[in-house]
Amino acid sequence: MKAAIAEAMKKANADPAVKAIVFTGAGKFFMAGADIPNLRKLASASTGADVMRKGLQEGHDLMDVVESGPKPTVAAVNGPALGGGLELAMACNARVGTKTSIYGLPELKLGIIPGMGGTQRLPRLIGVAGAVKAMLSGKPMPAKLAAKAGLVDQLVKKSKDLLPTACKVALAMAAGQLPRRKALEEKSRIGSKARGEEAIELARVKSKRKAKGTPHAAACLDAIKVGLFEGGRKGLDAEMDAFAPLISSPSAKSLIHMFLATRQCPKVPGLEGIKPRKIQTVAVLGGGTMGAGIVALMLFKGYNVILKEINEKALYVGVERVTNIISAVLKRRKLPSIAMEMGMRNLTPTTTYEGFDKCDLVVEAIVENIGIKQKVFADLEKVCKPSCILATNTSTIDIDIIGEKTNARDRIVGLHFFSPAHVMPLLEIIRTTSTSKQVVADSIGYAKRLGKTPVTVGNCVGFTANRIFFPYGQAAAFLVENGVCPYRIDRVLKSLVHMPMGVHEMVDLSGVDIGVHTTGIIAKAYGDRCYIPTMGRYLMEAKRLGQKTGVGYYVYQGRRGVPDAKGLAPFLQKARQGKPTIKVTDQEIVEMVMYPVVNESCRVLAEGHVIRDSDIDVVSITGYGFPAHKGGIMFWAKAQGIDKVCQRLAHYSKTYPSVSKFFAPCDYLQNLARKA
Repeated sequence: MKAAIAEAMKKANADPAVKAIVFTGAGKFFMAGADIPNLRKLASASTGADVMRKGLQEGHDLMDVVESGPKPTVAAVNGPALGGGLELAMACNARVGTKTSIYGLPELKLGIIPGMGGTQRLPRLIGVAGAVKAMLSGKPMPAKLAAKAGLVDQLVKKSKDLLPTACKVALAMAAGQLPRRKALEEKSRIGSKARGEEAIELARVKSKRKAKGTPHAAACLDAIKVGLFEGGRKGLDAEMDAFAPLISSPSAKSLIHMFLATRQCPKVPGLEGIKPRKIQTVAVLGGGTMGAGIVALMLFKGYNVILKEINEKALYVGVERVTNIISAVLKRRKLPSIAMEMGMRNLTPTTTYEGFDKCDLVVEAIVENIGIKQKVFADLEKVCKPSCILATNTSTIDIDIIGEKTNARDRIVGLHFFSPAHVMPLLEIIRTTSTSKQVVADSIGYAKRLGKTPVTVGNCVGFTANRIFFPYGQAAAFLVENGVCPYRIDRVLKSLVHMPMGVHEMVDLSGVDIGVHTTGIIAKAYGDRCYIPTMGRYLMEAKRLGQKTGVGYYVYQGRRGVPDAKGLAPFLQKARQGKPTIKVTDQEIVEMVMYPVVNESCRVLAEGHVIRDSDIDVVSITGYGFPAHKGGIMFWAKAQGIDKVCQRLAHYSKTYPSVSKFFAPCDYLQNLARKA
């Protein structure tokens, strides 16, 4: 692309008949930016930084020609202008866009920084504070906001007017009727050095909290600062100096891997050529926390939704939950209250199956009781049309068991949302051996419309996300019940692994009682390699259920948890009775808690429950908050060294005979270690 643009520019500048040059996209995009698969190759190559530096210099030379060549240039932005696409547009002397065009520099989401002048031109077009926010967040800017900020010079009402308007502006520049603006030389919007530095340093403080030791945010801010104090040209040099080594950094490799892995997830072998059917009317059974979140999300996305509950009281509470979720989102987004009314218009609350004959999809989100779920699905088969998809949001129960009393197994599927359903990006799509390909394709299409990341997995107890992470909580419980402080475990996992919350904070969030219930289901399925803790039962008996009762492992002041060592002491003493006290280092805590997750992930791979190992990476990040800058649990394990993971698990299996099977590396992991 870069070579083609350079050649076209050379010809246009040499042609006396050409007065000015207009850039536009050939399809729906203006330009989407870098070739990400090629970036991954460069990130992995030993010469990646050198090759990248050469390519960057060529790119900067091209941008100089676009900005300061013999003929004026205009960007006619017909769609998304992202990354290098926006950098090209900013190098042009003017930008004209459609009302649906969007603008963004998402490079930091890949562990790198803008490399074609973005760190220098954007601050000069919209100001340092706005540019810093746009680059660090990576969020695209809609057309109206971009025009208001000064990034876009003119918006056209109709797409057909884009090129004529852009050509008119370009010719006016060529005739000297309009000034030819060069972003790298702009001074009116960048503001004073003092205010610019203040914005940069404030952003540096905020980004450090999120950066977790990754270098790209600091590198971006450094390049902006050089440009602010030493001029655009020096800033471009600083940008290139920072970009080249970043491409081969561990965080860039991980984030690029995650980006590509996420885009692979919807691609399920065997579904080629199967188009998803339209889903518009959806019923949700159960207005609890999860059901209400699912309903609210679908209302946001324009679905017609039926919410069914068992009685009027439960229905009232369910609708209230939905209303509260929507209200909180509208408040956060600063949207008018009329949006609430418009959204709720599409909700039909009911205590009967009236209207279910019109549903395209039903999502069951009721109590985790096999008998009740079986009866509900038998009822749904009777009241819904033959083409209606029957989905369960169960987090652990075998889908085949849920549907065994129906003759509709081909249209039964698991749609496992993660709490809160309107926030968490993952949607596990669980297919059984009976689920039709059409239903899987429909489910993937549904997930995409919801804005979810769909991962198609096989049917087993715990599916993929909950199954691979059951050892996470059990390993922590083993440590706690053998003398290790739970608060120390949480601190170590947050500081060394960069998990968003500790194991015990997570247990308190979901509910100690839920944890005990889930452990029972998991133990029944995988008992020979499970550690069955007693601590949870003791807390549950004392009504210390976590956030919902105000006290669990932590004491809660609102949502903020405070360690409660004194209050927890009698329960710890009881749970530790008759067990040895072990001494472990922080690194051993990481290994003993995280490596069993890798081990169970390998079992899931061996049993064929996921399509590819990168799907497990996506599940671990989007479902359980494993840090994206580490690439996912399997990617992280490979970076640690698969042979090391295997050896350390074998060591713990031998060291702690009471949990020998829990830590023992599985055959699949051992085979990977031998190959490594």
